[in-house]
Amino acid sequence: MTTHYNSTAPSTMSYTRADLAFKAIAGSIGIGLVLLLALWNLTHFPAPWYDEGSHLHVPKTFVRHGVYADLSSEGYRYYGPTIGVGPTVLLPIAGVFKVFGIGLLQARLVIVIYLLATIAAFFSLARLLGNTKFASLATAIFVSSPSVALFEYGRQVLGEVPGLMFILLGLLLWFSSWHKLSWWRLVLAGVLLGLGVVTKYQYLLAIVPTLMLSWGLNLAYFRAVPHRVFLVLAITVIVVFGLWQLFTLIYLGPSTVTENFAALREFNAGAAAVFSRDLMVRALREIVSWRAFMFTLLPALGYGAYFTFRHLPDDADVSAIGDAMTRHQQWSVIFLLVTSNLVWYVVASVSWIRYAFIGLSLASLFVARLFYDLTNGLNIRALWNGIRACPGTRLRRWGQLALLGILVVMVIFPLGRITLNVMRTPLPDSFIMADYVNANVSHDALIETWEPEMGFLTDHRYHYPPQLLLIRAVRQIWQGGVPVSELYDFTALSPDYVLVGEFSRWVNVYPHERLQANYEPVTSIGRYELFKRR
Repeated sequence: MTTHYNSTAPSTMSYTRADLAFKAIAGSIGIGLVLLLALWNLTHFPAPWYDEGSHLHVPKTFVRHGVYADLSSEGYRYYGPTIGVGPTVLLPIAGVFKVFGIGLLQARLVIVIYLLATIAAFFSLARLLGNTKFASLATAIFVSSPSVALFEYGRQVLGEVPGLMFILLGLLLWFSSWHKLSWWRLVLAGVLLGLGVVTKYQYLLAIVPTLMLSWGLNLAYFRAVPHRVFLVLAITVIVVFGLWQLFTLIYLGPSTVTENFAALREFNAGAAAVFSRDLMVRALREIVSWRAFMFTLLPALGYGAYFTFRHLPDDADVSAIGDAMTRHQQWSVIFLLVTSNLVWYVVASVSWIRYAFIGLSLASLFVARLFYDLTNGLNIRALWNGIRACPGTRLRRWGQLALLGILVVMVIFPLGRITLNVMRTPLPDSFIMADYVNANVSHDALIETWEPEMGFLTDHRYHYPPQLLLIRAVRQIWQGGVPVSELYDFTALSPDYVLVGEFSRWVNVYPHERLQANYEPVTSIGRYELFKRR
């Protein structure tokens, strides 16, 4: 099989003016589409929801009260949102709030900067591993895949996309000077990877095993670079993450370090070490479905294992072997990062596809490599000429053209869907309910809710269920645990209002019979219902 991914190989291709003009037009269209999907209708799609609302509480509280915490009617809450997304996201948003005021648009514009930087870093990493055509293909698959859902996550205040940006930049710095690494480059690459882990804690479960396994492969198989290439990086990542953990234990909250550590441990373990057979089956179905690159994820990873770990010919040029071995070893790092995340996602997580974000994002490189190699470097003209000139190879050429057709469908249809969602999404129900609450509910009233986005969109006095109840809710939904309605009675505080939304209805924290006995409905707007105490 002829491969075309090696950027170090001399190019024998010549481009006509028409080719160059086509590339310029295609590149302009691609950049324009990315900007459209990143910025258009930014506050409407996706609609604000539980996770984003809880994360936004922290910068709002920090700007208003100078405390890095969530805020409920009883006081500050130091765990939950503060560890759901790292300070690498929340502090820049707080800075923007300080200068331009508090608002969803301001917060999401910060996230969009991360999104655009992530796409640029992904393209650069793919070009380092291949060439510009390969990088363009890999980026198209990355931004369009429904399983990655890049524009859904990259337009919300979540940690997945910013964390991926730091990891991509760390890998890019690390790989770009593999044989000329200085200590400061290694440490800086480790700091970037560490910031990715601080931004999204789950990434630690993929980064550390990847670095350790890569070091082991270097010892036993590749033997191409010094040990410090991996050890300095791993130590730096652990130090960066450890320093942030030490800060959260000592400085966040009035409790003792022991109590803070217990709360932190429960939050981190709530969805990271489940080990449920039913959830394993569900997670496996997710990554072999059509959403995961139209059923090509596992074949692409199998092909990735083949070309990454295959032996090079003994009669090859020594310098060529060195360059190829370097590139294979770098591909092996990406492969281990993907498989580490996906194995954890299937075996130990709660099977929420968002937990496989980093693995599926980087798996786009292997899917692209599979299609790129099987179609002779996306050379449509050569394939068509081969069909006409060589009757003996027509079947294979037609098969390669069919693969190109699958590739087009894989990219175009999801891009069309996300474009329609971005363009057509109306004003979210949460905005309309926020306007109603502002106009009709006194600021002195106590509102009970488990819809934290409302606490960001309005300045009323809210009480939220205890933060550790979220862990119980996860167990209730995914593992059939004790219903949260049996663990929490919202009537104990006698709130003036109860605001029921999508999340609280999903976990049934406010049972209908309890509401009916103590409260009367005031209004219903979309997915939200407002009740007033009788």
